[in-house]
Amino acid sequence: MHERIRQVRKAHGLTLEQFGEKIGLKKSVLSRIENGYSMPQEQTLRLICRVFSVSYAWLKDGVGEMTEESDEDDAVNRLMLGKDEFPKRVFRTLAAMPPEGWDALKRVVEILREENL
Repeated sequence: MHERIRQVRKAHGLTLEQFGEKIGLKKSVLSRIENGYSMPQEQTLRLICRVFSVSYAWLKDGVGEMTEESDEDDAVNRLMLGKDEFPKRVFRTLAAMPPEGWDALKRVVEILREENL
């Protein structure tokens, strides 16, 4: 499990400090986990899976693939983990939109597609 956590971090091109910031761990704690001196808590494993879209079975037991995401999911994750706040605001706004707002949004998207924007 320790090496798989390191694989996730390196796959995202993050330092120990950067990776730790995203999951709420200090660099020293993460280093101890990656080097096999400490076991991560269950909540840490779940957070890694959620933040980095990693399969829990793979992270915990090495079963299956690291991730089963589509290219679209990967693009969304890059936007959400990036420094640009605008995509995050857009996704949060969409998540909070009432059902009647989806019809209006659908019409806007259809117009954009027709215009090839």
